[in-house]
Amino acid sequence: MVGGDGMYIIARNIARNKKKSLITLLICVLMVTAVNIYLGNMQSNRNQLMSLPEVMPVYCQITNLNGSKSTGIWVDEALARGLLTSSQVKDVAYGIRMMGGIGDFSPEEWKKNLTLSVEGINCMEAVPGLTRENIKLSQESNFLFQSSDAKCIVSSTLMKERQWKQGQEIQLNLYYYDYDDEKGIHCYPMEILNVTVVGEMDILAGDTGAMPPDILIPIGLLKESYARKQIPFQPSYVSFYVADPLALNDFKAEMKSLGFMEKNVMANDSFEGCALNVRDTVFVSMADKLQKTIQIYKYFFGIICLTILGVAYIASILLMDSRVRELALMRAMGGSTFRCVAILWVEQLCLILTGFLIGDTVCLLFQNVSTVLLSDAMIAVPYMTGCTVALLRTGKRSTMQLLFATQ
Repeated sequence: MVGGDGMYIIARNIARNKKKSLITLLICVLMVTAVNIYLGNMQSNRNQLMSLPEVMPVYCQITNLNGSKSTGIWVDEALARGLLTSSQVKDVAYGIRMMGGIGDFSPEEWKKNLTLSVEGINCMEAVPGLTRENIKLSQESNFLFQSSDAKCIVSSTLMKERQWKQGQEIQLNLYYYDYDDEKGIHCYPMEILNVTVVGEMDILAGDTGAMPPDILIPIGLLKESYARKQIPFQPSYVSFYVADPLALNDFKAEMKSLGFMEKNVMANDSFEGCALNVRDTVFVSMADKLQKTIQIYKYFFGIICLTILGVAYIASILLMDSRVRELALMRAMGGSTFRCVAILWVEQLCLILTGFLIGDTVCLLFQNVSTVLLSDAMIAVPYMTGCTVALLRTGKRSTMQLLFATQ
């Protein structure tokens, strides 16, 4: 566009106009630094928003309608099935509590024999206060709560009381809970299971107020038992986390379509688990603040680009006003308008590229490469646009007008 001699002229002009060239470089370095800080802050807020679900997961529990009970309830089988198959939830912890006794006895003898609290769970989180450190498993055991193995974990107190040992088989007589329309709870016989003791546990009472279970068995084993007896499987405790808290509206819409209701503290007490307690207040507050901050940064994007364009235009106009004689001489010596303007345009481009090199070197110490390149593009496009408009405005004048302008 300018040729070899043109590049020589450009280099000579930059060297001859040291102060003006340094000012252009300084302006460019300052713009690179400022835009990188702007983009870095916006990206930081985006990263915080994207990592918020991990830092602050949204926890949910199924409760009765007035929210007074989260354990010892019954959750409709269809509701439970819909929840377990939903892509909107993760890490579902659920269980079902039953009464139990040891050995065979008739239903009439249940009062003196049903002394044990038995719970089928799918993971340790389904029992408040239970952690891996609270459980001592036999070395040969590969016990999994998600399995249907005929195995159990027994409380240390019950182990000592009954003088049981790990590896011992016990005959567990199970009775399930049922709820009538009068909100009463009843126990009915289910079946006898022969299970092997594979571990013992120490559980403190959780913050729910429910007494810790005496025996834990895999949820799959109980499901099979319920299926054999054709009894609806109705969990007595369900909790989970929202899979994507940033899409809470979609999650709540799906939960509503499944049949879950919002908690109503004025509702009558019941044992039916039909309400969803979503603990999202803190998450929503933090996400809302971050989203508003990001939106403000987006609003400033256009303003910054217009400011850069304006700075480039004004700087180029002032530059041309101080170099009108130089432009007039190039035109008088036979240089075309396009060539003269192109030389000055490339001169400005060389200066801002040098400014980018200096500014980017500094910014790369605290910024990633993609953000630095984005800032360069964000500056280069409006800056060179403003510069081009200013140069074309000046270049339209004839040689005589330029000569008269120098007087």
